[in-house]
Amino acid sequence: MTSTNFSSLIVEQINPIEIGARANYAIRHADNITANDFVLSFPRGAYTGMRTVQKVAVVELDSHMKRLTNSLSLMKFVPEGAEAEPQHVSSDLASFRNVSALQARLVPLLRTGLSAFEHTEQETKVTVIVGYSHEQRRPCFAAQFSPLSAPLQQRVKVEVENKLRSTPVVKDSQWVRDRAGLEKSKAQDVNEVVLVDDVGNLYEGMSSNFFAVKTDDDGKPVVQCAPLEHVLLGTVMKIVMRVCEKHRIPIEWSFPQIRDARANKWQGCFLTSTSRLLLPIEGLYFNDNSAPVVFPVSEHIEFLRQQVKEEIYQRAYKILEL
Repeated sequence: MTSTNFSSLIVEQINPIEIGARANYAIRHADNITANDFVLSFPRGAYTGMRTVQKVAVVELDSHMKRLTNSLSLMKFVPEGAEAEPQHVSSDLASFRNVSALQARLVPLLRTGLSAFEHTEQETKVTVIVGYSHEQRRPCFAAQFSPLSAPLQQRVKVEVENKLRSTPVVKDSQWVRDRAGLEKSKAQDVNEVVLVDDVGNLYEGMSSNFFAVKTDDDGKPVVQCAPLEHVLLGTVMKIVMRVCEKHRIPIEWSFPQIRDARANKWQGCFLTSTSRLLLPIEGLYFNDNSAPVVFPVSEHIEFLRQQVKEEIYQRAYKILEL
């Protein structure tokens, strides 16, 4: 997880329309600025959170770029009093809505930050935001580099909350604002809040994907996750999908149900995200005073956890030379 009381580095391209040698970056250190604080310090935009391998490569860079371009293409930056996104805004954002053009801008920004940021933790977390400032009449393009310690080894507690994202397939910074109340209200010993609807369908965490693991009639594991049209396709989620395919572990794309968890139909469940990788859940806790659902250690979840740790090294794009 990300360290507390840390210093981070923020790199912003102050002439975001320019490219290559003409790009000009403002670099500053910031103490105790979380990724959420960083995202919310800019106008609304698309954002993504990355992790490094050996501080020189970024895991699933292509997936992150597609997330940004897809989100920006679905978002419309309409100024107050207008009905549609102005042509000059669309023109300014065109290169950020194309993967190849974005890569030509993003890789130099990442190289600038990773070269300049020194710290003692195992890895670096990189949070990137691309938005538009109507006040400045230009895109906003920046990244925060912060220390990322090794993922937690122990299983964690998770709260279940009745709340859903309005646009789950879009990585919109508005969601960071919308979930702030859940962040503040969760218990101190709780790692994540998982979203549920009125009929007990479990969707995803505030900043993670959620999976249950069941056992089929032959005693083999089956991974269950909410349908992809209802959740954000996370980068570590994609790695889980590859691991399951490699080891012939089926994935059932249907909503995990709270009643199945209470009926002991699961081996267990886990979260995935950039900072957590694959993190097993010790128990689901509810705010209606009902009994929590506590799970034993699952050998199949531990196997998946280890495979994900190994797979990230195969899915990294080198930014710096060692």
